[in-house]
Amino acid sequence: MSSKELNAFLTWAEENEILWDKSAIEIKEGKYGLGVYAKKRLEAGYEVVQVPKAIVLSVETTGIANLLADDEVEGYIGLTLGCMYEMSRGPQSPWSAYLALLEKRPPHMATSLSKDAREMMKYCEAYNDIESDIKDMEDDYKSIVGPFIDKHPEVFTEEIKNKFFSFEAFKVMTGHVSSRSMDVDNFHVTALVPFADFVNHSPTPNSDYLTHEDVCEICGALVCEHREADEDEDEDIESDSDQAPELADGDEENDDDDDELPQLTGEDASYKKDATGTDNEDEEREGEEWEDDDTEDGAEEQEINDTCDIILDCDIKKGEEITRHYGPYPNKVILSKYGFAVEDNPHDTVTIQLEMVRQAAEQFINDKELVGERIQWFLESEDAFIGAEDEDDHEHEHESGCCGGGDHDHDEDTEKHEYEADGECCDDKGTKALQKASSKDATRGDDDKNTKEDKDGEQEEEEEEEEEDDEEDDFPRDIMYMMHDGSVDDRLLLLLNVLFMEKDQFQEVKEDMDVAMEYFNEIFTRRQQEEQGDEDEDMDGDEDEAEEEKEKISKYELKPRDAKSKKVRMAVLQATLALVRIRADAFGVTDKTTAEQDLASLKKAKLSGPLYYGGLCVQGEKQILQNALQGYTQFLSEL
Repeated sequence: MSSKELNAFLTWAEENEILWDKSAIEIKEGKYGLGVYAKKRLEAGYEVVQVPKAIVLSVETTGIANLLADDEVEGYIGLTLGCMYEMSRGPQSPWSAYLALLEKRPPHMATSLSKDAREMMKYCEAYNDIESDIKDMEDDYKSIVGPFIDKHPEVFTEEIKNKFFSFEAFKVMTGHVSSRSMDVDNFHVTALVPFADFVNHSPTPNSDYLTHEDVCEICGALVCEHREADEDEDEDIESDSDQAPELADGDEENDDDDDELPQLTGEDASYKKDATGTDNEDEEREGEEWEDDDTEDGAEEQEINDTCDIILDCDIKKGEEITRHYGPYPNKVILSKYGFAVEDNPHDTVTIQLEMVRQAAEQFINDKELVGERIQWFLESEDAFIGAEDEDDHEHEHESGCCGGGDHDHDEDTEKHEYEADGECCDDKGTKALQKASSKDATRGDDDKNTKEDKDGEQEEEEEEEEEDDEEDDFPRDIMYMMHDGSVDDRLLLLLNVLFMEKDQFQEVKEDMDVAMEYFNEIFTRRQQEEQGDEDEDMDGDEDEAEEEKEKISKYELKPRDAKSKKVRMAVLQATLALVRIRADAFGVTDKTTAEQDLASLKKAKLSGPLYYGGLCVQGEKQILQNALQGYTQFLSEL
């Protein structure tokens, strides 16, 4: 690519008050496309770039924002349409230089591959995701994009429609939006953030992305009359709460929060203050400035902070690329969302369907009715004993992890993949239910005094609660996972134990939750002890952390396995190995070559783009199955 478009973009960026030090920072071509590089040594806390929110491209800033709002076209489709419209305006668009640069660099997405090329990925789970993406885009174009364009012929003439709004153009812009959009705040929600989106991915990033998320949802300002009105309303509600003493403490605890500075999001938000020359000891004084709209300093502080910023997390050398880490995605999502995958992704997973578990169990249990009964009991009861674990220590394993290798262009904060239907994780549903019940009880005493409007409001709240319950029910109960190291996730481990425990033990577990909790705690503790050796290796750099982990595990004393326990353990291991083979057969994974040999062959093939990354997905899933086969075979031999 010639430097013409890049130079035009940099000039545009400067004119639109995107702030960066040209003597310290440059955008240039790298191994994976355009990237941001240091021209000299920079220290941790250095502010790489500040992008004013006024120049981000979102559904709120595009020239057709009013049309999108009127037709309730939101999310990625709204943003994609807004970007397509701005592209169609050419030089008249406020983002013309930025979009011209993107136009010269179309995203290389797996959805742009031919059908024959995509068939090469059919041996991995990413294939189904990519095919679903294409179908979803086709459906969205026919049901939303096309009708929206036809509804506004005064904006989208036939010439413009044919040139800029074809399905192919929609696919290309969807690729830009999917791979470049970043979380901004609760006004813009997701947007393209020029300059910041050239900060590439790395498994060992040296910078972080910070932004104020808590802004006015109506106008996007940090301080405005809408927010003041909300605060006044909150104060009125607080004064009324004197009639409901049981709620007063909770409200009073939050009183001081209204006067605090808006909080930056990101793990190292403190860098923001340091980089802008603000001393941390002056936080209280800064808060007063933020509150006072009339003071010149307060207005300046608001203007400075109403930006999207890239801040260095560590010192970097001259010539080093400035990188960030993308969200926590396995390769199948990274490929679908960004158009690439990473080698040896430590958080890759392999999906195990519930039907596969049933097939594996029936190889060892000659009673289909018993298998069905226990699977049904597990699905109905699992929330009780899995949700009861410590939230700080427990994480559901499904669709978890983050990419762990290779540097790639485009940036993303923590956006969920647009077409990925992830289930909810890590929610204590019992606690939610108790909170909802308490809320209903607190308002029940005043029913006689409620006006019609109050009752309507309560009905609205109940409907919202029902929607939340429905979302929780969307959790994919029929899907479990094998993790990157080949181990099975918590749900699969427990289900296998439920399937193979002795009849009298199962009856006790069914009838007494305390017995169930003790039984499952022992399973988890033994698992931790089996993996302790690996954990110690990972913690070599932090002896205190390793000792703390050992102490936590050793608090629960285990008795040696008796004959009954060994029998169940052996059955679980054998069924797990059967599951590995069932999953391998389902995707045509062969053991004629190892995963390591497949990776070497893939590199020799000199494929590029999504085709190569699709091969990485196939190889990565095979590696997981290989790890599981080796690991559980070893456990079985040791038993």
